Amino acid sequence: MFLVIGMLLTFIAHAVMGAFKLFGTNADALKPAAWICFCFIFAHVIVTSVLTYQSLYARKKSGAGYFKENKLFWARRISGFAILIPLIMHLMIFKGTERNGSFRLVEFSPVLLVSQLLLVLTIAFHVITNIEPAMTAFGIKRPKLWSHDTIFVISVILLLAACAFAFYYLRWIAS
Repeated sequence: MFLVIGMLLTFIAHAVMGAFKLFGTNADALKPAAWICFCFIFAHVIVTSVLTYQSLYARKKSGAGYFKENKLFWARRISGFAILIPLIMHLMIFKGTERNGSFRLVEFSPVLLVSQLLLVLTIAFHVITNIEPAMTAFGIKRPKLWSHDTIFVISVILLLAACAFAFYYLRWIAS
């Protein structure tokens, strides 16, 4: 759970600073937050991959998969792995350079914009499906109440990120 907290906090910092950077302001702490977040994500992928393997092994060993009863569990796992594709694209795309103190990508085509909007959507789905179990794991009483607040905050941040991607794309094609 410490990975999840670290990942969420550094993701929020990265998303907000990245959005400001795409809107044209200066966000100097962007790279450190991004790399720290990446380390948390990498560790999270390793841990959840091991746990997923253990689940599949136990399913095979018992002979009873109960797939229908565990659809939400598998949606959580699949959505986490689905994030990896647009995340890798995100890492490849945002290797821009600064010119005159302004961030500038070499290329930002409509396909790349769509990939980044898919990143926002996959993160949103993954967070929404996982927030209540995370709250329960932390021992929070009335996790629905807290999860709704958390989902609202994350949604606002993801909307900010999506708007920043779109704004940057519009600025990029205009120049």
